[in-house]
Amino acid sequence: MTRKPPAKKPVAKKQPAKSKAKAAIKPPDSGKANRYFVLFFFLFALALYGNTILNKYAVDDEFVTHNDLVKKGFAAIPKIFTTPYLVQKGNVGNQASDYRPVVKLTFAIEYQLYGEKPGISHAINILLYFWLSSVLFFILKRLLKNYNILFPFLITVIFMAHPVHTEVVASLKNRDEMISFLCALGGLWCLLKYADTRRIWYVLATMVLFFTGYLSKSSIMPFILLYPLVLYFFTGLKPGTYIPIFLAILAVALFAHFLPKMIIPWTPRVNSLIENPLYFDKNLWHRFGTGLVSLLFYLRILVYPNPLLYYYGYDMIPVVTPLNLWAILSFILYTALLGWALLKAGEKHLISFAILWYLVAISMYSNVLVPVVGIVGERFVFVASLGFCIALVWVIFRIFRTDPKSLTIEFDARAKIIVIIALVLIPYVARTVTRNRDWRNLFTLYSKDIDSQVNSAKANNQYAGFLMNSVYKDPNFLKTGDVNQYETEVIISHFRRSLEIYPDNYQTVNDLGSVYLFFGKKPDSAIAFLKKATEMRPDLIPAWVNLGMSYRELKQYDKALECYETILRRDPQELRATFALANVYNDMGNFDKAMSINEEMIRKYPRLDIPYINIGNYYLQRGDTAKAVANWQTAVEKRPTYEGFMQLNRMYKIHGDQQKADYYLHMAQQFMNQNKP
Repeated sequence: MTRKPPAKKPVAKKQPAKSKAKAAIKPPDSGKANRYFVLFFFLFALALYGNTILNKYAVDDEFVTHNDLVKKGFAAIPKIFTTPYLVQKGNVGNQASDYRPVVKLTFAIEYQLYGEKPGISHAINILLYFWLSSVLFFILKRLLKNYNILFPFLITVIFMAHPVHTEVVASLKNRDEMISFLCALGGLWCLLKYADTRRIWYVLATMVLFFTGYLSKSSIMPFILLYPLVLYFFTGLKPGTYIPIFLAILAVALFAHFLPKMIIPWTPRVNSLIENPLYFDKNLWHRFGTGLVSLLFYLRILVYPNPLLYYYGYDMIPVVTPLNLWAILSFILYTALLGWALLKAGEKHLISFAILWYLVAISMYSNVLVPVVGIVGERFVFVASLGFCIALVWVIFRIFRTDPKSLTIEFDARAKIIVIIALVLIPYVARTVTRNRDWRNLFTLYSKDIDSQVNSAKANNQYAGFLMNSVYKDPNFLKTGDVNQYETEVIISHFRRSLEIYPDNYQTVNDLGSVYLFFGKKPDSAIAFLKKATEMRPDLIPAWVNLGMSYRELKQYDKALECYETILRRDPQELRATFALANVYNDMGNFDKAMSINEEMIRKYPRLDIPYINIGNYYLQRGDTAKAVANWQTAVEKRPTYEGFMQLNRMYKIHGDQQKADYYLHMAQQFMNQNKP
């Protein structure tokens, strides 16, 4: 009997090696993780800047928000692209310069959709900051693809929380900085895609985004060099590839720079010494020394962001030579940083990249190349601060001897890193949130910052000017002409401090004379300042008008007439001088002459209300209240004003006509409610 061979056991079929390998390298689904990151950045941006939604308008917001052009909504879009960004009219002269249509476009669209609501504007700024931060994170994630994900995440968190960014986010006017940076980052993302795919349309997309960012603000310019810097450190592109990209972006920048001069009547920005004395000081030695001190300022506010101020200007950063102690210290620090970065650039060391990013981004604000408005500013360090954040997080990792490239980090090291980051973030977040409240409105901002702006001529002038204009709009002042004595002293003290710093500022001298005249009731003191103002700028009218009014208060009518006649010799159509001249003739008892001047103005300018107000006043002085009231009624029909309504209210109250008195009081209150700033 033969034995059967044992039955063979079924052998399981082996999976193909290809499939096994594929399973082993299958990447985890990162989409869900990315969504969590984005959600975190949204909530973090809201935590940092959510309280700005309660804010109103602040410094320079009128350039892009509640101005007549933006209020036209969609209809304003063609004009936005054919008019200057900055349009100002003032006593010293008019100014129209710069070209930033993209940021104005966003506000016009916003106004069309939501109306004039500062809370909506601030909410949009928060969304932009969140969007920008998210894009920044994904770019860092791409650049640092061999690093632990915690590393780019912490860099982004530190960047978002840094208090130096409050000016950019809390100030509506500075939305242009965020749009410019966002477009620059979008262009960088496209260049990285080009490095991966070699598809030329990504370069074209970068050029479009760069152009759009430039039309928001020219602060995108450092990216002409930052793009090649990133490509060198983080891609495998050969250096020869950078040159065409650099030249293409440079061509776009030049086109964007010269475009406004081709399509709109162009006037250069009017610079003043009160903003930066280097505009007029051509000494290169001074520019270099002051530039070094400015660069030291930027390092200081990155390391210790306090105090934070909305404006600096003359003489917060003094004009010095490179032999100044702070300039020498700055030179040593920056030379060491640059030397180390260049030494390590061949190794493509991350800190070398961080330093070079910072140096390139801050260079255009150093005052060495060109003087900067305000000498220094927190918004100028917005892009450059990324280099600081990268270096800070890298140093924290290295303190605990942790390699940021390690895919797994020991729990103990990770906990220590998180603790140190938290110790940095807690004061950062607290300072950001409290600083946002300072931007609540103009008064809050000015009053909070002024104690740290003792040496800023413009800041003292702005604060005093704001308080002065608030008094002019105060219903109590309009009704009685009375001003709180303490408030008057505060206004005078800040105007005087501004003059101590910069004695040759015509605007401050004229305003101080006006305060003495209208608030202080001291025409003698007013004359001293107003005469100086007319000597400084004999071609400007406001000081002559106020000087004439001061002489009129002292009943020195001949001198008052001389002031107004001086104006009219220069400009026979100057209405303020014409009406003031008529009032002086009335004070002198020449009623017929005063009447004839006003009647001539009525014939020339039938829509003006001022002649009727003046004639009403003349008749009141002569005891003819019926004709006075009739002329005032005509005046408020021509142009409703709070003063006109209250004048009629008082007159009807005196004559016992309570019904009409109440009617004009109601009209006055309604006018004030409709014209609240």
